[in-house]
Amino acid sequence: MLLILWPLAAFGGRSASTAIPFSGCCVLLALTVRGTRATSVTARVLGSVLIAIACFTVVQALPLPSAVAGALSPHAHTVRQALSLSPSAPAWLPLSIDEPSTLWASAVTIGTMSLFVAARAVLARGGLRQTARGISAVGLVFSTIAIAQAATAGRSIYWRFPTEYEGPLPFGPFVNRNHFATWAIMAAPLCFGYIMARTDNPDAALSPLISVRARLTRMADGRMVWLAMAAAVMTTALLMSMSRSGILSLAAAATFSSLALGRRARRGRRWWVLGVFAVAVGIALARLDVPALAERFARSGSGVESRLRIWTDTMPIVRDFWLTGTGVGSFRTAMVYYQRADRVVQFNQAHNHYLQAAAEGGLMLLGLALSAIGALAMAIREQLSLDRSSAYWIRAGAACGLAAVAFQSLWETGLVMPANAALAAVLAAIASYKRPQPD
Repeated sequence: MLLILWPLAAFGGRSASTAIPFSGCCVLLALTVRGTRATSVTARVLGSVLIAIACFTVVQALPLPSAVAGALSPHAHTVRQALSLSPSAPAWLPLSIDEPSTLWASAVTIGTMSLFVAARAVLARGGLRQTARGISAVGLVFSTIAIAQAATAGRSIYWRFPTEYEGPLPFGPFVNRNHFATWAIMAAPLCFGYIMARTDNPDAALSPLISVRARLTRMADGRMVWLAMAAAVMTTALLMSMSRSGILSLAAAATFSSLALGRRARRGRRWWVLGVFAVAVGIALARLDVPALAERFARSGSGVESRLRIWTDTMPIVRDFWLTGTGVGSFRTAMVYYQRADRVVQFNQAHNHYLQAAAEGGLMLLGLALSAIGALAMAIREQLSLDRSSAYWIRAGAACGLAAVAFQSLWETGLVMPANAALAAVLAAIASYKRPQPD
């Protein structure tokens, strides 16, 4: 849990002084924890693809003979010369146009993958509910801080640290409110899934004479109350962040998950959870400036227009670096050369994670990333179909959170933040880990 809390508290892990030690700790944890050997084809494929991604990101930053680098990425030297104003051509060149940024990004990538491997091994031995409770508690605390900070702190994070960027106000520990929304749309579904798991009482179906009041009394204990509060506060914080992509992504993922999992839910439990969700949304709307949110959605056209400008300027990068990309983490550097739109604001992200992966890693990284997503989806589906316990709902909540962030990635790049990547890794482990078979 510390590996989730640490980068989140440290401004989302945006600085190298936080991200690099975090990644190192994740690697050490993965080496320390021994997991069971993957037996399914899907798990082996997923592991192989993750190793390939890690190796590729490192290779991008390694010096190669200039002839090899020129053959794989013929435009890299031209862009590097333009950015450095140096006419010399070294004998050895990396594929990346910004080696320090690529090394930083590759370290975070390897750390995130290591956290996924370690979390999956730990969860196979137990601790699923403790993990879900811990993430819900962290979400409750930081969402409360975010709400209070938005009302009183202005442009300062934690009421003390002013942000160096103009534009929207920061939200919670994140400089960008959309990055907070990325964290919230992953944590909130897990909390709702845990609520559903606690209402999954097999004895209720065998005891129809038990009164509704008795069932509610048994379910609505102290833990259920604070879980419902956590769900409500996270929903409130998400709406108050005014992140259109976050709100729409969570709504889309929740709708899809409800349709996909509806057959598994008993009618009574479904209404109980819908009631908790309705209360959460009601509390959120009571605290929300609804006209301001409506006005923000009404101005969505300007957001689409700005994204189109960014995507238009990104496409030449994809075309010139179609095979190996400019190097992970180098999008901002590449835009110094490729940006043609108004340079009053520099484009430091593609606002589409799939497009940014294509720009920074070319066809090789994009293909590996899509393969990893497909293998993970198959592993999650396989484990959900096998799980007959109440833990199914926690897994389903984690899968819903991953679906939400996959949808949001069409519009944002929230997973570049180590805090968000760490939570996504843990959710992926929750949804896909293999339950030990009884002897």
